[in-house]
Amino acid sequence: MKLRSFGFCSLVSMALLGSTSLSALEFNEVGNKALGMGGVGVALKNNPFGLFFNPSLLGAKPGVKLGYSLGGAISHKNMFEILDYNLSSVSDINAFNNLLEDNNLSAKLQGALVLQLPEFSFGNFAIGYMQSLYASTSFGGFLPTSQNNLDSANLTFDVRGLGITEIPLGYAYSFQTPIGDISAGLAIKLMSASFVHSSVKFGASFDSGQIENAIQDVLKMGDNKRNTFGVDLGITYAPIKNLTIGLVGKNLNTPTFSFADSQIKVRPQARLGIGYEIGQYITIAADADLTNNDVWSLTNTKLQSQKMGVGIDVDFTFFDVRAGVAKDLRQDNGAILSAGLGFGFIDVGFAFSTQKGQLDGKTLPQYIALQIGGGFIF
Repeated sequence: MKLRSFGFCSLVSMALLGSTSLSALEFNEVGNKALGMGGVGVALKNNPFGLFFNPSLLGAKPGVKLGYSLGGAISHKNMFEILDYNLSSVSDINAFNNLLEDNNLSAKLQGALVLQLPEFSFGNFAIGYMQSLYASTSFGGFLPTSQNNLDSANLTFDVRGLGITEIPLGYAYSFQTPIGDISAGLAIKLMSASFVHSSVKFGASFDSGQIENAIQDVLKMGDNKRNTFGVDLGITYAPIKNLTIGLVGKNLNTPTFSFADSQIKVRPQARLGIGYEIGQYITIAADADLTNNDVWSLTNTKLQSQKMGVGIDVDFTFFDVRAGVAKDLRQDNGAILSAGLGFGFIDVGFAFSTQKGQLDGKTLPQYIALQIGGGFIF
């Protein structure tokens, strides 16, 4: 029996439905502008989502900023290759077991709002709201080499979800020195999380009905919520007028959510960025993670993320076009190419990986993302 009949569509539907939850906790690149520029934002002053990247950006470029963004991403590894096997008679048991050791399908939905207030004599303030919803699925277990039928093997299909709401309150103060302008910023984030998981047996008779039951279990979030807070600190330094260097530390207090049978920690992250403005309209920027960031996933192999990216933005106030490229040094998804186009309050950014997987002979990127949003800076 092959599972191609419900392969890609059913699993993606499950992941998205199960995303009344979340499954990846690497550095969170918020907004349509960042997505189209290779994920950069730590030193990007002309970005309404600076509060989420580096709170010191509130002082690096004061003024009213308003932004919104809504989108999602899907990533996978070895999931479709498993589904392409004849599960009633596995032809290559060793290769099948290798796939079972390292496979996942993850989906992410995210919405964000941000408002930076007019500059005050004593500093700059902003408030934001972000809802991140992730789901992760994985096949697990081991098929003995003495058999090629899955029915008597202890194989599982697991689904997990985590949803995090963040309400950051940001403050920054900027000052001039003989060697350049400096802005320091702080963000205190009120955080709420919900966590769910479900597991079903995976055998030769595995069908869409079992997937539906797993979905229903995951959707029963109920009152399973935990609250805490997070702390972000950032600084920007402008040695000359058009050059900005940014450094941020996020989740410095290691926000922790304790559930009945799980404890989820959002570990500290650090990222360095640089931005350079060419004339009035063009900005080139680059970011690099200074930490190896854990990726919460169901794969048996511990996943980490350490990204670096570069992007260019041409912004004529009411018309914006951008492009970028990024690479995750800890994952084998190839280069991540991105682009974006906007007209004021309507803006679209997208990205995809050059590394691909296959399903029924068709090639699909291992990672694809889309963001729709917009904003203004006054």
